[in-house]
Amino acid sequence: MATTTGLPAAALTATTTTTLMSKRCRRNHRGEDFDFIQHNKTGKKVSLFVPRGRRRGGARHRRRGENVVENRAVAEPTKNPNVSYDEIGTDPAKRTVVILGSGWGAISFVKSLKKDIPFEVILVSPRNYFLYTPLLPGVATGAIETRSIVESIRRPIAEKGFKYYEAAATDIDAKNKIVACRKDENEFTLKYDYLITAVGAVTNTFGVPGVEENCLFFKEISDAAKFRSQVNERFERATLPGISKEEIQNLLRFVVIGAGPTGVELAAELYDLVFEDVAKTFPRRLLEDVSINIIDLQEKILSSYDREIADYATDFFKRANINCILNTQVKEVKKDSLIVADKNTGEEREIPCGMSVWCSGIKLNPICEKIQNSLPEGSQPNVRSLSADKAMRVKGSDGSIFGIGDCVTVERPKSMAKAQEIYAKACKCDEEGNCELQIDLPTAIKALEEGGKDFPHLKEMAKSATQSIDVFESYTKNKDEMTMSEFMKMCEELDNGLRAFPATAQVAKQQGNYLAEIFNSAKENGFEVLQDPNARFNYEHKGSLAYIGKDSAVADIPGFAILKGLAAGLVWKSFETVSQVSLNNVFKVAADILRTKIFGRDISRLT
Repeated sequence: MATTTGLPAAALTATTTTTLMSKRCRRNHRGEDFDFIQHNKTGKKVSLFVPRGRRRGGARHRRRGENVVENRAVAEPTKNPNVSYDEIGTDPAKRTVVILGSGWGAISFVKSLKKDIPFEVILVSPRNYFLYTPLLPGVATGAIETRSIVESIRRPIAEKGFKYYEAAATDIDAKNKIVACRKDENEFTLKYDYLITAVGAVTNTFGVPGVEENCLFFKEISDAAKFRSQVNERFERATLPGISKEEIQNLLRFVVIGAGPTGVELAAELYDLVFEDVAKTFPRRLLEDVSINIIDLQEKILSSYDREIADYATDFFKRANINCILNTQVKEVKKDSLIVADKNTGEEREIPCGMSVWCSGIKLNPICEKIQNSLPEGSQPNVRSLSADKAMRVKGSDGSIFGIGDCVTVERPKSMAKAQEIYAKACKCDEEGNCELQIDLPTAIKALEEGGKDFPHLKEMAKSATQSIDVFESYTKNKDEMTMSEFMKMCEELDNGLRAFPATAQVAKQQGNYLAEIFNSAKENGFEVLQDPNARFNYEHKGSLAYIGKDSAVADIPGFAILKGLAAGLVWKSFETVSQVSLNNVFKVAADILRTKIFGRDISRLT
């Protein structure tokens, strides 16, 4: 018979003597006899096994307090856990917190929580690891290895004594506070007191035909692995005998759709792969047939960054012969070509492509749609994300649901007031709202951009207004002018389609840390602190970084300067290395960067 500790039952037989007794248990690999040692009356825990050959004998060698033992055996481990794993979530004195997701918001929240909080914490995610997404383009080209930017979600969960289920949330009953989950054929439900939604967003194809069938996406590790494999395969096929010049050009024509940070860094890493590693190991004749293209609706790449950075990055790409196809909208994706249209004229043309990658846009996660549908009608006006108050409490949930990261938009009443103020200033309005002038589209956009200096969200409104020719005319009776009420209605509609903060890792990380502080304070201040009407999350922008190839980068650091070129590249590599979620990953990423610099990328294809 065996006990719960896995030791022979005979070894756990209670002794009735008052002197330290033991039963011989086994011999080790050196032939030494081991004894099973018991607890004494002082409660002091002693070593479970002691080599008999090394233990001094006799009462005079015993330590004081170790010569008397209780009339019982030792069956518990050396460390007494507060609660077993399967009991997590069953303590009636604690409230249950269910976290959905394992991305930036979720990992930051979990790691910032204290162990002794009055909550039972359960995390649910179909992905049992955290992915450091900023270095995903490096993984896609072999500069960084896959395992270097992933960290098991179970490590921080175990450290805090929380619980994890590898499953996907399939439905939410906000009224009864129940989450339905599924893993393959296993279905189960979880009752919660507080739900933390940190599921992020999903790729948005904007309804463009052929995207899902003919494009690679770029959001997960599997996407990076597929990109790396297909790029290698195309170069290998291009070297085969009998391949025509035209076929080689089609094979090696790469198109990245979307010139935000992800698309730009992917194009930059691909450029480095081709001209630093492929050039040394494949026939050099292939280089003249390689074509790297990037398409975007804006007039510059990295258009969300400072204008100086966007101009520099665009010129840098052009000098590197990366073809920037700007002011262009993708209308259709075919197997070997793209149908695109000029944003200004609407003229359509066809662009040949061999491999296309979609890095353009995100939309609401389906589980967030389930949350919106379960909340009172009218409480969720935003079509792109969950609407939340200034403390990230999802509206309509009575403070039981919180949102973190890309899946939530925090209310911005001050930015709307600012929009009204700049209209009044532009049109010379009095306190009663009577205006001498009415605003036209160029003036409206200029006014929003001016207000964007203090409220960046207004700048996003201005950008949205310029993306559609009809957006201005759809809100005014007069095509050339707009009243204040029409202007505010347009801003409100645009506001409902935008996020308060950019969909970046640093936003989700700060939100996770902030929310953890609130939950930690519940131990001293009670659960009422979670409903504090004065609580407010304040985002502090730390800066923007983007890699643009050839060891160069661009960096906009508030209060410091705008960096460009090799100096910014050094800052980028240093920052991305030390920002890993564990020391283990820091060393792995640092080793990968050093290895790539010395020995080059691994261009072998394993799958």
